[in-house]
Amino acid sequence: MADAGIVRNRLKIAAAIQNAKAFLAVQKEFGTFDAYIWRFVDGKPIRNRRTATERLPAQTPESEAMSKDLLKRGFKFVGPTICYAFMQAIGMVNDHIKECFRYQQIK
Repeated sequence: MADAGIVRNRLKIAAAIQNAKAFLAVQKEFGTFDAYIWRFVDGKPIRNRRTATERLPAQTPESEAMSKDLLKRGFKFVGPTICYAFMQAIGMVNDHIKECFRYQQIK
């Protein structure tokens, strides 16, 4: 708690410990966390075809389902917006606009 270089919020520290325990339980149940997490998109990335004028959603039905299930399994700080950002970060969702060079590269 005294180290300014790390998270010093007691709830977040406790959540990191709880999330690690919940992560291990998911691994034990599903074999890997990967096998568990990709169930929320049926094992395939969601490829949105967005345009530059479209507004990106902060959450989706899939991220809401993920959040609800993670919370049920004891995870903390995993709301649907955080889950959607996670889904984008690991490639479960392609939200690049169609005109973006990355859209085609990861398509």
